Amino acid sequence: MNPRMQEEPLIFKHKEFPIIKVFDKHFEIKAIDYWEYRTFKYSEIKEISHFNPNDKWWSQLYLLASPINLLFSKNDQWVLNITKINGGDWTYNTSNKYNSNFRKIIDLLKKKIVDTQSKN
Repeated sequence: MNPRMQEEPLIFKHKEFPIIKVFDKHFEIKAIDYWEYRTFKYSEIKEISHFNPNDKWWSQLYLLASPINLLFSKNDQWVLNITKINGGDWTYNTSNKYNSNFRKIIDLLKKKIVDTQSKN
C-alpha cells in the first residue's frame, strides 16, 4: 500500500448517535457533544457495551422511589461504554431508539476485537 494513500473507513453517522469510523486496525469515535475523535486500537479494548443506564439495579431503586422520574426516564439516552484492557473507561451517549446500522457497527467492532485478541 502506498504510504500516501489512506485507508477508507467504514463510517456510521446518524443523528443522536456518536460518529464511528471503522478502520482495519483501529476505530475512532466522536461524541455527540464533542468536536474531536478519540482513537481506539482493537488490541487495547477489553469490552464494548451498549445499554440503558436505567436498567441497573440502583437506578431502578431511584426510579421506583419517584413515579415522576419513571415517567421521564423512558426518554433518557442510552450509553455506549468502551473499556480498555488497562482499565480506561469511556462512555458515549446515544439515542434510546433502536438503529440497526448502529447495532451492526457495534457487532463489527466486537468481532474485530475478538479476532485481534485471538491472534495475540
